[in-house]
Amino acid sequence: MIKPTRLNAVVLAVRDLERSVAWYKEKFGFEKLYDDVPNSPGVVIGREGIELCLNPLQDPSSATGVDTRHQACIQLFCLEVEASDLERVAKEFPEDQDIVILDDHPKYRSRIVEDPDGHSIELIVKKAKQLS
Repeated sequence: MIKPTRLNAVVLAVRDLERSVAWYKEKFGFEKLYDDVPNSPGVVIGREGIELCLNPLQDPSSATGVDTRHQACIQLFCLEVEASDLERVAKEFPEDQDIVILDDHPKYRSRIVEDPDGHSIELIVKKAKQLS
């Protein structure tokens, strides 16, 4: 058995690399960490141990949307945030008209937003453990 020590990076296909880098910088403070060459023409962005590789599509005009119910793909990725940040999600993402609100999960509360390419990002706050 191989025992991973942490998730290193998530790779996301993007239509417009500059737009995506700017969006992740504005929304999460992610900075460009390095170019992903020779693996891909993409860049790795992130902060505080979180890394995303944004890989530009070869032909963005022919790209299709992802149907997460019928394709093997990344359905979403999660970022843990502070409770105060979770409360500001609607204000921070005014362009996202269909933010999903999940407060009934037994272990966390969350909001799901989408990036410019439609990748789902779940922002979570863990709930305190209940005393029995």
